[in-house]
Formats: sequence, C-alpha cells, structure tokens
Amino acid sequence: MFFRYFASSLGSALHHLAAAASRIESPPFPRIILLKLSPLSTSTAVKDRSIGYPQQEENGCLMSDFLLNECGLCQSEVSRVLEKRPSFVRTRSTHTAQQAVRFLRDLGCTEQQVRKVITRNPPFLTTIAEKQLKLKFEFMKTLGFTTEDFRNAISCCPRFFDYSLEKTLCPNIMYLQNLVGSEAYISRVFKESPSILYTSNGPEIFEKRLKHLASFGLPEDKIKELVRRFPRALIISIDKVQKTMDFFIHTAGLPAKFVLTYPLVLKYSLECRIKPRYKVFMSISAIQPSERLPTLCSVVCLTEPVFLRRYVNCSPHATKLLEIYRGKPVDLDVIQ
Repeated sequence: MFFRYFASSLGSALHHLAAAASRIESPPFPRIILLKLSPLSTSTAVKDRSIGYPQQEENGCLMSDFLLNECGLCQSEVSRVLEKRPSFVRTRSTHTAQQAVRFLRDLGCTEQQVRKVITRNPPFLTTIAEKQLKLKFEFMKTLGFTTEDFRNAISCCPRFFDYSLEKTLCPNIMYLQNLVGSEAYISRVFKESPSILYTSNGPEIFEKRLKHLASFGLPEDKIKELVRRFPRALIISIDKVQKTMDFFIHTAGLPAKFVLTYPLVLKYSLECRIKPRYKVFMSISAIQPSERLPTLCSVVCLTEPVFLRRYVNCSPHATKLLEIYRGKPVDLDVIQ
C-alpha cells in the first residue's frame, strides 16, 4: 500500500514540476567571448612547458654568447656547460664570469687550460675573483708555491677553487706540515697530487691510513718516509691497500717491508696489473728456471710497453706468454 501511494505522489509531483518549468522563459543564448592571446602570453606558455634543461634559443642567452665569443668554446662544449649548469640560461650579467676568466688569464693560463676549467667545472664562472680566487692564490704563495705550480694544479684539478680555505685546505696543509715538517713537501704534494690538499676531513682520513700501514708491523719513521716519497698513500682506500699487501705477502711471499722500497705498487690495480704480471713472472720462472729475474715489485712498476718488450715479446714463447698475460689458461708443460 505504501509503495503504491509513494509512486502516485511522485508522479503527481513530477507533472506539476514539468508544467511549472514550461512557463519559465528560457534565458538568452550565452554569448561566447573570444580572447586573442598576445605574443607575450604565448611565449610565456611555451616557456612554462619547458622545465629542466633550457630550450631557450641560444641567441638570447648571455652566458652562451660569452662562452662562444669570449672564451672560445665550441657549440658542443657550450651545450655541455649549460647541461651541467642550467641556471646559466637565466643569467642577466656575465660580470662575475668575466672576472673569473680574467683571473686565469692573468695567471698565464693558456686558452686551452681556460676552456678545460670551464667545461670541467662550470661553477667556476660564479666564483668571485677578488674574494675567493685571489685569496687562495695569495695564501698558496706564502707556502712557496709559484705561479706555474698554481697553473699546473688548476689544469690538473679544475675544481680546486671549489674547496674552502678554512675548512679544507688549511687543516690538510697543517697536518702534512706537522707530519713531514717541510713546506717544500707541501709544494711537491701540490704539484704531484693536489687532490690530497682538498680531501674532505683530510686529517681524519690521513690518520686512518697511517694506522693501517702500521698494522703491518712497519715502523712509524719508515711510514713517514714512505709518505714523503709517495704522498698518494694517504688517500688510497684501506681496502685496496689491504688486498695489495695480502697478495704480496701471502701469495708472492714477500715481507711487508717490501712496500717501503716500492711504495708505488700500492697505486696499481691488483686484478689488471699486479696479478697478470705475476703470472707471467712465474711462467717465465717455470719455463726457464736458470734465467735470473728481477724482483716482482720492479716488474710491476714498469710501464706497459717496457714490460712487454723485456719479458714477453723477446721470448721464444711470446705468443703463450701473451695469452697468459691476458688471462687465458695455458698448459706450461706444452711449451717447456
């Protein structure tokens, strides 16, 4: 009964609603207003779609023009610089960049060195010459560095200027001076391994490396001499040093003090250089037992062309030795 009453009431209500709606005048058809976009709004919309590496035309980029016309970069080099530093596209002034480049040229850097610094370290162009570049240069001069030393270090390590004088350079230099006691040594480190000077948390890392070398039973004074001869020992990873020392001690049968005479072996790859040469070394000993060979460490330290000429190419078994050197399995009994 309830559902029948509800349906009847609903039908009557809908009938009255339809009748009322038919008596209401329809509103006029809405007008459509066409808006004409200005060139400015159109270009803005296009720019809004470009996020990330800029797609702005290079003709409107001040930094692009500066790099091409005043720094001598080619188009591909400019593109790489802008990829590394997209904010350069929005640069409104190249004054700071001009001062930074002028600083390099005043040092006597060649145009090739200038381009190398810019392409490898684009943030260099945002460095303030008076406050950051010249301050570091003057500080290094007080330690005995020449302009040529500085030039060479910049060329080898374009990111040198990125590191703080107070937080990184000074603590590292003071540690090395206390360790070796010579400003001339700091100058040598700067020439040969400038990365040591800008190692983050350098004193802590250096101390760990020294303690690790001491764990092999090496005297403290001998370790200092090793570092004096081979400064890079302070930044080679502990894991790499451990694996190299284990191989020479446990596989090659050398005492740990070998590293005091041949510290350079620590920098060579164990898998790509030391082990392959060791296999050739042992193969020659097996094939020609009477032949007197030098120490393994001296063989490892030879350059690639000299090693091949002395111990592989001149042998009557050169083909087999070369296969051994390249890691191929060879039966020594066949070639004896």
